[in-house]
Amino acid sequence: MPVGAQADWKTHYPDLQEVGTGILKIFFMDIYSLTLHSRERNYKVSDHFALEFNYKKSVSKETIVDASIDELSKAPSVNSLETEAWRQILEKSISDMQAGEKASVVFSKSGNVEFWSENREPISFQDLKFAKSFAAIWLGPKTSYPKLRLALLGKNSQNNQ
Repeated sequence: MPVGAQADWKTHYPDLQEVGTGILKIFFMDIYSLTLHSRERNYKVSDHFALEFNYKKSVSKETIVDASIDELSKAPSVNSLETEAWRQILEKSISDMQAGEKASVVFSKSGNVEFWSENREPISFQDLKFAKSFAAIWLGPKTSYPKLRLALLGKNSQNNQ
């Protein structure tokens, strides 16, 4: 795929509009900016939506997967078998990210999750519980990043985690 091919998700989903943007900061370092796109400006968990990541620093696949699993394991009623299955999904879907690269995850209300990144074909999985739990890392009411969540939802002008 040509460089910048991750932007193709926008041509597949032209009805998704930007809702809000925030920055994930860890130990005062900007890791990535994150933008929520949804069919409706008033985002709802059941909507078709996308999260677009713009990496500010290079992050290894292993770090991304481990951090995601750590957050997923905090979800209510998630067991170790599910987190191990979800680790396999993430291992197949995520790659090392360099500063300046973008990746996106598109969610459907039926539980289909599509991972888009530069120089790769999109990878999709159908798993409603994974989709809801993965999106909740950033958008759930019990997120570890409440300020980022508010910024994504367009309810807060502060763009910090």
